[in-house]
Amino acid sequence: MGAGWKGFAAWSWSFKLRGVVRILGGKAKGVPLKVPASARPSPVRLRKALFDYLRLRYPGKGRFLDLYAGSGAVGLEAASEGWQATLVEKDPEAVRLLKENARRTGLPVRIVPLPVEVFLPEARAKGERYTVAFMAPPYPLDLVAAFQALLESGLVEEGGLYILQHPKDLRLPLGERRAYGENALTFVEV
Repeated sequence: MGAGWKGFAAWSWSFKLRGVVRILGGKAKGVPLKVPASARPSPVRLRKALFDYLRLRYPGKGRFLDLYAGSGAVGLEAASEGWQATLVEKDPEAVRLLKENARRTGLPVRIVPLPVEVFLPEARAKGERYTVAFMAPPYPLDLVAAFQALLESGLVEEGGLYILQHPKDLRLPLGERRAYGENALTFVEV
């Protein structure tokens, strides 16, 4: 292949990631989401499996926390499914698009424009509690340390779940792990 094809492949891969992210179910099913350049949206297969599982486990829903929210694909999906969702993201462009995506979906969500490491102790001090806390940190970040900080925050109520999205090659010494393509989810029950 010539140099032109390499450029095309890179462009089409970028377009795929940024161009087809949609809400999969619930009230806002099918609504497309704008994705900031800094985001790495959770794959469709992973999001579908996650919400199929949560639908069975928590039919009455509850409070959902999406950390490192990026485009809001997971947190807005939760809101579309009937959860009370809080989305935490520090990147200003991502926060702007999160607000726009929330308006487009018509879903009531709380968007917190803070770094996760600032939000966790503040939320704990305020006594905030969630049924599910989902974390999909940027992969260059120390995922184990980030997840450990979330676990130590105590933000999830009894019977709830801490969930980490991570590369399938990472194996944590706790919880239940489920792989979806190149990604995996680790579930830790409280």
